[in-house]
Amino acid sequence: MSGADAGIAWLTGQASARAQLIDSLDDPAWLVDAADARVLHANQAAADWLGLEPQAIVGRRADTLMSTLEDVAFWSDVCGGAPGALDSDTEITRPDGRTAHVHRRVVPIGALSAGPAGVSGYLVLLRDRSDEYQAEREHDALLAELRATLEATADGILVTDLHGRIQAFNRRFATQWSLPESALVERDDEAIHRWMSSQTVAPAAYQARLAEIEAHALLAAVDTVHLLDGAQLERHIQPQWSRGRPIGRVYSFRELNPQRRGAPRVLRGGARDELSHWPERSGFVAQIDDAVGAARRDGTPMALLCIEFDRDRLFALDGDAQARAMSDIVEGLRAHVPVQHQMARLGGARFGVMLRQCGEASAEALARRLVDQGRAAAGGGLLATAGLMVSIGVAAYPQAGLSAEDLLEHAESALERARRAGGSAWRVHAFDATDDGPRLARLQRALREGGAGQSLRLRYLPRVDMTSGRVQSVEALLRWHDGEHGLLPPAQFLPLAARAGLAGPLDDWALEHALHQAARWRAAGFVWRIALNLSSWQCLQPGLARRVAAALQVAEWPAELLELDVHEAALQADPELARAQLMALRELGVHLVLDDFGSGDASLNLLRRFPLHAVKLDRELVHGLARGATPEAGLAVALAGAARACGLTVYAEGVETETHRHALLALGVSGWQGFLCSRPLDAASVLARLAHEKKAVGGLARARP
Repeated sequence: MSGADAGIAWLTGQASARAQLIDSLDDPAWLVDAADARVLHANQAAADWLGLEPQAIVGRRADTLMSTLEDVAFWSDVCGGAPGALDSDTEITRPDGRTAHVHRRVVPIGALSAGPAGVSGYLVLLRDRSDEYQAEREHDALLAELRATLEATADGILVTDLHGRIQAFNRRFATQWSLPESALVERDDEAIHRWMSSQTVAPAAYQARLAEIEAHALLAAVDTVHLLDGAQLERHIQPQWSRGRPIGRVYSFRELNPQRRGAPRVLRGGARDELSHWPERSGFVAQIDDAVGAARRDGTPMALLCIEFDRDRLFALDGDAQARAMSDIVEGLRAHVPVQHQMARLGGARFGVMLRQCGEASAEALARRLVDQGRAAAGGGLLATAGLMVSIGVAAYPQAGLSAEDLLEHAESALERARRAGGSAWRVHAFDATDDGPRLARLQRALREGGAGQSLRLRYLPRVDMTSGRVQSVEALLRWHDGEHGLLPPAQFLPLAARAGLAGPLDDWALEHALHQAARWRAAGFVWRIALNLSSWQCLQPGLARRVAAALQVAEWPAELLELDVHEAALQADPELARAQLMALRELGVHLVLDDFGSGDASLNLLRRFPLHAVKLDRELVHGLARGATPEAGLAVALAGAARACGLTVYAEGVETETHRHALLALGVSGWQGFLCSRPLDAASVLARLAHEKKAVGGLARARP
């Protein structure tokens, strides 16, 4: 029974019935005599909440049970003959010393005995809102962090509901679209949309595209918007989900030509935090970018620390105490982090430290010192405010990533593991935290000790022409032969190689040995393209084309018979550098393929911006295409059509059944590879099988319509 229902029942019930009704309530409740403001009856819920027996409550003055100023004044008025009602939220201290946030309602009821103005009693109904209040505070804190993150991103962000009503946007978006100040203040959705349309080169086409977007709740797409001021904005559209259903859209805008004449200048250092005067997140990312560039050029290491202090304890403090604690944290970090390291405030109680020319070991040592100082807070260590736990995540270049975004993401991932450890702790980013750790540690040790040459293997997977069945290329796949576990796929050792700084030597080894094997097949009368995966590490290393040219020259292998597969992520990590690298490779004559096309954002802009020859559809799209009318099938058709419209050849991988092959044949795919054709083979098996099939049928696979 709700408090309101109980109050109504009290208007008509008898005294004994009223007592029974009070006792049946789940929330604390008690009856107060209007004549002297003393308690006549209380239920067990009230006794439990107040820490008293029901009999001990009866006879006490009401203002001693709820002793806020508002309650004292109310009961004083009641005793003075001025009846009334009370309905409000308040904060009180419970008998056990805990602070509780409650909603308290005092309702006048009908005559029990003679009382002022015909009111003889008051029903007090209490609802403890402490959990709700804490949830609201946490929600507000998360919203504040979300707003800070929204403002920190370098992209313009616009969030709308499914009908186009604006829910949020950041200042970068306002700057990109030159929104007038009145639009920021008044938040007139219709006026903002009209303004945006008026700023485009082709308003009618812009509105038509917007109508198309709003007609499809689940649309995820990328396009380009041209503005009157010359800006070209790459617009990413993603559905926004809540509880399993779409509730809106998130638009992100990134300027493709920020160096154009008249473009608004954005300070490289970004905004500064008011408390610490250190850069905020966007400025810190820019600093990391600079440091990564220097480390890449000089071959020197660098590392990040992501530090967070006890959010729950901090947010529980009142305003003044919280401000003092944050000030203590900043001063403590200044005192204990060497001055040559760059610092930033990433939001809330989270901070970043960038260590130039320092490796993972140096970063771990600093993290250990900071954690030790945090534990010694009560003794005058890191914090003047004792008892706040500190969690630290460590990520080093190049082991944990090759870009600012990767490094910061991995440092924050390590931070979360440190938080889950409980107490003050620090953790280093690890690519694999499973029970395979001992085996991976053994592989890493072998890499460090230079034993890779005796343990590496290449396996080969042919790709065949869709109509003729003839071999188009043979892809070389790197494997690690472990004495205990046999051949291991790349996912189980390449991350460790990257973390150990040995990705480059492994890539060079694979290229050198694949080209020499191709030359041996040519000598036996078989000439195909040899294909290899181009790693993200390689894409970001200056001089890639020179190294490839040297390997081709040593193997005496023509560049036009070398195919390099590159992934979307490698192109997006540093687009300008990656484009320059691919342009140099294309000028050599190397064949370039976008691998796993459709597995990531599948940005069609990649097809236009990069000098590609072909795309290779991801295996999930292939399998979805074979199942018929699925989202994957529709996406496969659209992506294949877009690639061909850009003049690119379309290949496919992961073909395992005749159904897969027939679906790709109908789609117009040029070539395919997968277990239907062959599993990865060693060099001798490739030669034996191909020689046999060439003799028998003139090709690797029969061409069936």
